[in-house]
Amino acid sequence: GGPAGLSCCRRLCDSGLRVTLVQESRGLGGKLCTKFVNGPEDPTLHFDMGVQLLKPAGPLAEVLDGIVEPWPAAGRFKCITCTGGWSGWRIRGTADLPTEGYVVGVPSMSKIGRHLAAQCKDLTIHLDRTAVVRGREPKTGCWEVEWRREAATGGQLRYRPELADVPLQVGRGDFDAVVLAFEANKVLRGCKSGYKMVEPSATPALRRQVAGRTKTSQMWNLMVAFDTELPMPWDAATIEGHRSIAWVAVNSSKPQRARVPQCFMVFSTQEWADWKQWSKREVERELLEEFLGFLQQVLSRRPPKPSFVLSGRWGNNTEVPLTGEAPSGEFPMRALGLNTGTAPAVWDGPGRMGATGDWSRGWSVSDAYVAGIEMAE
Repeated sequence: GGPAGLSCCRRLCDSGLRVTLVQESRGLGGKLCTKFVNGPEDPTLHFDMGVQLLKPAGPLAEVLDGIVEPWPAAGRFKCITCTGGWSGWRIRGTADLPTEGYVVGVPSMSKIGRHLAAQCKDLTIHLDRTAVVRGREPKTGCWEVEWRREAATGGQLRYRPELADVPLQVGRGDFDAVVLAFEANKVLRGCKSGYKMVEPSATPALRRQVAGRTKTSQMWNLMVAFDTELPMPWDAATIEGHRSIAWVAVNSSKPQRARVPQCFMVFSTQEWADWKQWSKREVERELLEEFLGFLQQVLSRRPPKPSFVLSGRWGNNTEVPLTGEAPSGEFPMRALGLNTGTAPAVWDGPGRMGATGDWSRGWSVSDAYVAGIEMAE
């Protein structure tokens, strides 16, 4: 249900095929997701947990009319350079970054996924379910696919208490072909994470095309809110030279968002994420302290105590795609371009199974969208 899966569905639906999409989370869009802490009916606490902004290019730029608006505002997008190390650091300089072409989803990033799905004629969608390929019928060659949701772990229930209600329904269907539109690691190894738990479904031929050719990394994000609006001199900043923090965005400055509580999104550096095996509580303590110290230097005064703090982890952040190219910078800045070159299609013809995602050609939403189209074709 991310950009690659949805563009693949769109192209297949446009060709007159009957298409079913099984999405493991409650919403569509993949990393194009806005978390409303108190539910979608209460938009006051809102955090874009994944993609922070887009610079649509290629086919993606043609399908977003009416659901995106410019952000950050001109003059309010910064590159902040820091100097120092773990024991101490300071801000050395601040430079303006261009804002032309950058947009965000309105009224939320999640709107983009729903918009892309609505363009898929007669698409059947099963949300909040994890799919597993059970096997192939020898006579017909059809794949049997089952979808359900497993029980959540204790840690998952802390952050998503609604997962305590496990639906008993199990869905099944027979399909001529299957496309696995998710992270390369999950294509190869499945997932062992509570309600998302599933065995790997890829055929041996598919695994051979992916294994050892992609690399992923982890990163942490931090959602922070203040009851009062701080006088921030910018809407978003990419940070260079800081050992812990790579990105800070004033989520409340985005168009059609609630301004108070003032919501911030913070992303760690990969170096900080790899330093140790962090627990969520440790991140909410240690990375928060780094962020408050950073704000103190930006504002020249200590910020107030936050009214809300929550951490999140992306465990399969694309580091090296199938093209073998190396990224430029940290997330999210690395995920704003479009790879206009050729990329290999991960497809097992005899097995009638494929796999796709941003990892097949790059890092951005535009890359993922193109990858899905290439898979469909």
